[in-house]
Amino acid sequence: MKSYCYIHSLGFTRYFRIFAHQRVSYNVSKILDDIQKRQRKQQNGLRPSTKTSISTKTKPIKLKENLRYNIKNNSSTRKLNVKDNNLVAADLSIDCSTTIASTDIFQELGLDSYMCENLEEVMQNNTIVRNNAESYDIFDDINLTKRNLLSYIHVSIYNDNLSEAHQFLLEFIGKFSNSLSTNDIGNCCELLIKGWARKGNTDNVIELMDFIRNSLKLNLNTQIYEYYLLSLEKQIKETTKDNLEQVFSEMRSSNIKPEYLFFRSTLNRKEIQLIRDMFQRFDVDLKLKKYNFPKMSRNKHLQDIMAIPQKHYDPFEGIDLSQMNQLVEEQFCTEIDSTIKVKPIDAQFNDLDAKEPESFYKRLIELLESCWKQSLAEGFQNYLRTIRSKHKRLNGIPFVHYMTLMEPEIYVEAMIEEIRKCSSFSESYSPFALHLFETLGRKIMSKYLLRSNQNDDTFADFKNCYEKYVQYTMNPELIRKFNPREYWQHLIENGNHYFFDESKYWANNVLKEIGKDLYEVISNSTMFNSEILLMSQMSLNNKNQLIQPVISFLYKSHEMYKTKKEVRVHPLLIKLYEGARSDIHFESERLPMICPPVPWISSTFGGNLLHRSFIVRPPPYYPRKKLKNLPVNQMYPTFDSLNALSLCPWKINQKILDLAIDVFKNKGDLELDIPISLSGFGALPRASSDMTPKEKSFIYHKRKTQKKEQAEMYSLWVDCMYKLSIGNKFRDQIFWFPINTDFRSRVYPIPPNFNHLGSDLSRALLLFAKGKPLGEQGLKWLKIHLINLTGLKKRYSTEDRLAYCDEVLDLIFDSADKPFDGQRWWMQSDEKWQTLACCIELTNAIRSGDPANYVSHIPIHQDGSCNGLQHYAALGRDLLGAKSVNLFPDELPQDVYSDVAKLVELEIEKDCANNLEIANVVKGFISRKIVKQTVMTYVYGVTKYGAKLQVLKRLKEDSKFPENHKTTASLYISEKILLSIQKMFTQTRSIQNWLTNCAQIISNDYGATVEWVTPLGFPVVQSYYKAPKKTSPHLLPNTMKQKNAFPANFIHSLDSSHMMLTSLECHRNGLTFASVHDCYWTHASNIDLMNLYCRKQFVALHSQPILDNLAKQLRMQLESINKEREIENHRKFVQQVDQQISKGEFDLNSVMNSIYFFS
Repeated sequence: MKSYCYIHSLGFTRYFRIFAHQRVSYNVSKILDDIQKRQRKQQNGLRPSTKTSISTKTKPIKLKENLRYNIKNNSSTRKLNVKDNNLVAADLSIDCSTTIASTDIFQELGLDSYMCENLEEVMQNNTIVRNNAESYDIFDDINLTKRNLLSYIHVSIYNDNLSEAHQFLLEFIGKFSNSLSTNDIGNCCELLIKGWARKGNTDNVIELMDFIRNSLKLNLNTQIYEYYLLSLEKQIKETTKDNLEQVFSEMRSSNIKPEYLFFRSTLNRKEIQLIRDMFQRFDVDLKLKKYNFPKMSRNKHLQDIMAIPQKHYDPFEGIDLSQMNQLVEEQFCTEIDSTIKVKPIDAQFNDLDAKEPESFYKRLIELLESCWKQSLAEGFQNYLRTIRSKHKRLNGIPFVHYMTLMEPEIYVEAMIEEIRKCSSFSESYSPFALHLFETLGRKIMSKYLLRSNQNDDTFADFKNCYEKYVQYTMNPELIRKFNPREYWQHLIENGNHYFFDESKYWANNVLKEIGKDLYEVISNSTMFNSEILLMSQMSLNNKNQLIQPVISFLYKSHEMYKTKKEVRVHPLLIKLYEGARSDIHFESERLPMICPPVPWISSTFGGNLLHRSFIVRPPPYYPRKKLKNLPVNQMYPTFDSLNALSLCPWKINQKILDLAIDVFKNKGDLELDIPISLSGFGALPRASSDMTPKEKSFIYHKRKTQKKEQAEMYSLWVDCMYKLSIGNKFRDQIFWFPINTDFRSRVYPIPPNFNHLGSDLSRALLLFAKGKPLGEQGLKWLKIHLINLTGLKKRYSTEDRLAYCDEVLDLIFDSADKPFDGQRWWMQSDEKWQTLACCIELTNAIRSGDPANYVSHIPIHQDGSCNGLQHYAALGRDLLGAKSVNLFPDELPQDVYSDVAKLVELEIEKDCANNLEIANVVKGFISRKIVKQTVMTYVYGVTKYGAKLQVLKRLKEDSKFPENHKTTASLYISEKILLSIQKMFTQTRSIQNWLTNCAQIISNDYGATVEWVTPLGFPVVQSYYKAPKKTSPHLLPNTMKQKNAFPANFIHSLDSSHMMLTSLECHRNGLTFASVHDCYWTHASNIDLMNLYCRKQFVALHSQPILDNLAKQLRMQLESINKEREIENHRKFVQQVDQQISKGEFDLNSVMNSIYFFS
């Protein structure tokens, strides 16, 4: 694209032709600011600094030629229709005796000093698109300028500064139109029209409509006419029917049908009603059309499930819902406050001075925070004066408005909360500053969004809709008619309108800048005395005592020699907050909800009430727009599965919680995976003066190792403390987990600190809030589940496990009655805490006297048998592999790890017969443990080198293995393991090789990321890129990561599809269902049904030509890229992608009869 910018500076006139790739927005305002600064210096008689300036004397003719060439070859088809005398079309005219700009400006534009010296090359690189460049911008958002302008206008509407925003927009368009397309400008004008319409200023509305029509040459849309009608209703002078007829006539002349008014309106419910009342007053009947959401897209996998009539399903059966309305209000209040205070468990990691009680530290913290609030208030006011005087701008937009939106007290309190949060870090932990900056900026934005949405009634409209949805979740009859997504859409279609304007959100660069500035205020304004514990008293008036910064910044080297800015909290402050046992402050979205989550109806709407989440947890450079632009009904299966999962209510297992808290308070227990406190390590060893240098070196190494272990243990200790504290807070409440996915569609709860995907303890703490009688089969499955958790009978049949459970009933009762004082049988288990929870549940059921009617809340698990290899075996129809991973029916469960170990032993026997020395060395050392990790990671594409390291680690743990042969043996054994797996899964390696080869072609030869669509319609994008370069506006795929990750990610997307299909059928049949990837949970009485649906959906999934469909998708991607630019050897690459994978003889339908497929 090209545009022309006129700049008058330094006493002469100069013209620049501003150019950039259409996806890059250069921050031209920085150039203007710098030139104006230099101009002011000249006017004041000061000589502008030339120390950091560059000259354009070098090759001006060549420079001119480069510009002409690039503009000719990269000009955008976009039109600039803004009428402004400052936009002049002229050639580049440069006075070669003067300087253009200082180096720091070029750095602002992404140009370093090398580039400044090689300006011509930079210009060419930044305008010519590389053949293998990916189409995603290196910035967070390709529409950064547009987003910042829209958010600025929203802020101005909120602050009632519409006139200023109106004037600024027109000035901005005149100066920096190269950063905006005509559509972008039109969007900004449309938002201004909405603001003026709400104030009833029809004149300004008409002026902007004429500007869009005549200057921008854009057609007006339905929304603009809705705003126009609103302004007519709200204006002071009386509106007549002729005014309305004139509006309708204009609409028809623009090919807009008036009957489609309010079809997808962006006004709130009250405003729509105002216009409807105006229509009624003038007897206008337009026969307005009603919006209907698109129906479910055709999906082979969903047809059978959707054909099943929804059976009776009451997710809250047996739960007291009398307080639901109160809980809804409480959740709204929590999210309005944006933070939740959680009282920590009464335990401490560090050994503080025993002389001082907790009250001493609390008083100390109160005094410090009181002092900090005063200094932060002063520091914040000084900061505001500074940015006002310097006219600070971000992307050309005044920055001060973001910092004066709300009362200063709001910003000060946010900074105090940030100090509290940072004080919960360990002494050795210093998080990346950018992450903290963005988080703090997001917190400020959330407070603004809440107020803004309250002002324009968005909040009220949404709350009205949500309250009706909550009533739906408690009404089984409505659940039979609608699933959660369908009901929310039904509400919108039937007049329960709300609109949440995403353009209110601030771009990431704004969030980071806000956070950075506030952290600078914290660092400069908050101090304390590191000798405070030795002082008899602390005077708030003596500021000389406050001499140490609370928060400081440091720079650390990381991978690839990159230096990153980090935040460090004073270590004494961490101890003070721990001594005060201050409340833990969590962001509201980091904890479970106490009312049902909002159902997903789009990729940007669902989860928490007020905190907006994206349906995907995006990795760096994830193309969100690709997901947003999908037909919404393509994502319905994913939405429906997430909604079914998030509708499941949970409660705390109080017995397990109390036991775990007791262990945690009593210094922890590593055997029970409860982290120990600092006292468990003993004192750090000290060197003495009489030691030799070698002894001192040993002590130094020992101290360093112990400090590292202590830091790691502290992280585990804090994590456990968070879990137990959150569990304690929710001990008497019912709660829900809002859920979203990763980029492969794998499902995760949004609250990170406490959920059922956590450790053994986390899972043991959770129960289904809804209980179900065990029934005839439930007691059997409860017993089998208990033995499964112990891991003691992995190779035994279900009947043997059941018999074993009956044999050890006395030990089970003893474990339930006396967990720590009895025989502690439960501590032999692989999953100790879950085993103990199950012991207690089974004991209660049997002692109830009527187990069949005992209401059980404990989730019963059915776990896939090396699920990744199960999917590979099904894809390749491997008979031997299918038997090893229990796809094939058998009387006993097969253990793939033991099977591989046997094959490895046979290979070693052959080599021993040939007198191979290393074979004789390793003979007798092969065990299930040695091969397990390599077999597990084989599905994820483990390399030979990686397999060697895995085996070497196991050999080092075996003291009996000859030390001098461990390295050689690890290579030999790893090769035998990989060979044995390939023999067992004959087609798996060929599938992996094909996937890897496809990824290599797409990323290396076509310069694109690997993308595919799952069987349920979820688009997967592997956004693995090389580190971005300032010299290029594009990201290039990281070929190594693309090809290594493709097999694993593809299998993960399949296991997620299987889980989602199972969840949808379980929901359709009225079952409570939860999952941890390939481990499915339900009530004991429903295990047989869940097992049936699990197998049925696995067979249905793999009955489709999955690999053929994938090949078609990849081929389409290659063809699309080849149309844009001809790729050498394109036909050859397409043939490689189209390669047919031969299949084995395994009958997929036999999975239906396999007991141990999931068990």
